[in-house]
Amino acid sequence: MSTPNPTFWQRWMAYWWCAWGHSLCHMGNRSAERFFYEQSVAAFERARRWWPTLATACYHSGFIRGRELNEYEAAVADLTLAIGLAPDWPDPYLQRGLFHRFNGALEVALADLQRYLALGGDTYWRGEAERYVQQIQDELAEQAC
Repeated sequence: MSTPNPTFWQRWMAYWWCAWGHSLCHMGNRSAERFFYEQSVAAFERARRWWPTLATACYHSGFIRGRELNEYEAAVADLTLAIGLAPDWPDPYLQRGLFHRFNGALEVALADLQRYLALGGDTYWRGEAERYVQQIQDELAEQAC
């Protein structure tokens, strides 16, 4: 089913599963039921079976795992895969950096957030990333004393 260069139908199926994953995530946001988030992640995994190099499926799966399901290690793994597939896409660096930040891995978070800034992430999150970079640098400086 999976090939390095997916056919039109494989790409179509992957996009369909991604759309379904977004729909399930939306239902989870409206209902706050974990079930919908778990099914959303499963849909993004199905998309990756059809198109293994679809970075957006990895990104969204990681985002939901980290933010909604509190699955830090799985989220980082998905986001790392997305970065490997699309190294110039800033969004996975931001999310992975934030997950690292809030799970105590300050040095790794700092590197990811700085990479996000270097790639020119969007203006709203850029300001947030800059604030987090400064906070992390201050915390690391305090720890060094």
